[in-house]
Amino acid sequence: MKGRRRRRREYCKFALLLVLYTLVLLLVPSVLDGGRDGDTGAGHCPGLQRSLGVWSLEAAEAGEREEGAKARSAAEGATGQSPGSPVNLSVAVGEAVSHEKQHIYVHATWRTGSSFLGELFNQHPDVFYLYEPMWHLWQALYPGDAESLQGALRDMLRSLFRCDFSVLRLYSPPGDPAARAPDAANLTTAALFRWRTNKVICSPPLCPGASRARAEVGLVEDAACERSCPPVALRALEAECRKYPVVVIKDVRLLDLGVLVPLLRDPGLNLKVGAPGGGRLR
Repeated sequence: MKGRRRRRREYCKFALLLVLYTLVLLLVPSVLDGGRDGDTGAGHCPGLQRSLGVWSLEAAEAGEREEGAKARSAAEGATGQSPGSPVNLSVAVGEAVSHEKQHIYVHATWRTGSSFLGELFNQHPDVFYLYEPMWHLWQALYPGDAESLQGALRDMLRSLFRCDFSVLRLYSPPGDPAARAPDAANLTTAALFRWRTNKVICSPPLCPGASRARAEVGLVEDAACERSCPPVALRALEAECRKYPVVVIKDVRLLDLGVLVPLLRDPGLNLKVGAPGGGRLR
């Protein structure tokens, strides 16, 4: 009887020690993390700081534009015209139309719904849209160190946003004759990744035989586009690109947004960056 009570007390002591040990294991990391955060603050994540710096730059530019709008409103008030008058409204619309070209980079990762968002841009009649053009660079240079490709991806983005598609020659495989023009010197639209679903390529004027106009909303059937729209030289696509007021590029292979800072600071590029669905940010 006494031996049973002794064993029971030992079991209770063992259970109590086990509970205390578990609590210690749970509390010690929390205490250490709290002390580390208090000492270093946000400085322990330099990549996040770079990204925040990008957004701060955009916020500063937005503030400058807002101050410019206020200055114009004050000037209009001095001339005796109300800001809401028809004359001022038409002037504002004219300024918006003549404003510099808009460039948008949709930054995303795989399986976040970014292709659906990109298709919305593809359907818009005022948008020139490219679906993951950095795929070409990835296929040519990967596998390898993905971090080392980030600068090349940025330079490729800069060229494409300026409607210069000659950069694709650097990464196009030589074996596909359909991807090259008859003179074998220049690439055609068939060299572009997912070209059969691009509304600019699969509608007039690049494709006179297309069954659907550019402004008509509707998904492009890749088989129908391939039948009706023979590949044309990329120079013709570049000319079309320059006609559009908005150029949008969606991609999933840019791992570090910090490499885009030079593009964001380029006043001639007017670049905006969006990350739908909690895209991967560094």
